[in-house]
Amino acid sequence: MKLQLKLLFALCCASLLPLLNASADTIPVQVGEGGLKFTPQNVTVHVGDTVEWTWAGSDHSTTSGTPGHPDGIWDSGVQNQGFVFDQTFDTEGTFNYYCSIHGTCCGMVGSVIVMPAADRVRITRAQYQTTGMLLLVQATDSDSSATLTVSVTKTGTNLGTMKSAGNGKYVAKFKHLSNPQNITVTSSLGGTDSAKVKTK
Repeated sequence: MKLQLKLLFALCCASLLPLLNASADTIPVQVGEGGLKFTPQNVTVHVGDTVEWTWAGSDHSTTSGTPGHPDGIWDSGVQNQGFVFDQTFDTEGTFNYYCSIHGTCCGMVGSVIVMPAADRVRITRAQYQTTGMLLLVQATDSDSSATLTVSVTKTGTNLGTMKSAGNGKYVAKFKHLSNPQNITVTSSLGGTDSAKVKTK
């Protein structure tokens, strides 16, 4: 019984990975590279994204707030070269931050601008079956309310819409079709992905 529960848990986690990968990015920022600064100084991300600060210099921090006025959202503490600190942003807004040692004296400040979650599409299967001239497409979308459309990448020919399978997963079958070689899936909410079609 325990083995069955472990297998079920592993399968559930594996099925969620494509959705997690499709819905978040990690944005790198260097700390102290080339002087008393964050590089880039200002970044724009989407809800659910993570900013990853990597120390290129020593005796620096990333502390949320403005110099001398921490707001308590995050604080890496003063760290040295090679240290890495992550912060995931779950709400929209502008988040200012600074180095607690060099913010006031030297203007070592930055900001993270968090936009609404971006619509992200990921093609998980694009397979052409020569027998029956059948194209099978599976995809995920970070927003399960989206409508996904499949087209031939090279020509832009619209093949049709995908059917929602729930939880942000979509499927489609297109019959009596020449192998398109490469397809693009476009979301009504702006996301898009392209993939080479595998032949079977």
